[in-house]
Amino acid sequence: MLRFLARELHMWRLMHASSNGLVRTTDRVESLVLATVSLAALVGLMIALTVGADTYASHKEQVDAQESRHSVSTTVVDIPVPTTDAPPHVVVEWKGADGGKSTAQIPRDRFDRIGRERVVWLDDEGEVVDPPLTTANAVVEAFLAGLAIIVITVLGWCGLTAFVRSLADRRRYRQWDLEWRELDIDSHR
Repeated sequence: MLRFLARELHMWRLMHASSNGLVRTTDRVESLVLATVSLAALVGLMIALTVGADTYASHKEQVDAQESRHSVSTTVVDIPVPTTDAPPHVVVEWKGADGGKSTAQIPRDRFDRIGRERVVWLDDEGEVVDPPLTTANAVVEAFLAGLAIIVITVLGWCGLTAFVRSLADRRRYRQWDLEWRELDIDSHR
């Protein structure tokens, strides 16, 4: 790990930008490409922050705009045999605000059995709806969206850096081999 870090820190040396005759064209091109890739990675991180903030804002709007909902404790009264054309569900029953009994079908949970208590969410008309979104949902979605962009950016940076390094190293090794051969030939004359 330290070897990789030392090599990456070497990338930032300014000698490749100088007029030093010992610095090869390959080294200069490699430094320029790696600096460009690193700048693009910084832009990617800024994009990740923007995507995370936009995701949070849009989810927060959904949280604020959703209709009022309230939870009701229900009891599972029937577990129909699942058919191939309908998803598995259970029938639940609860006492309504007017004192009468209401029933509804909800998706089946693997722990469902007759008599089990389940919590369902109802809208103002008494219809079963999805649980309300919370601010925590918005934060988690924003974090995951930003994290996904960061992971893609980091993997792209690492991949491109390794690719550019391997191309430059291959070219350098070829040049060194040629120069050693020329030196070897000249020394036997």
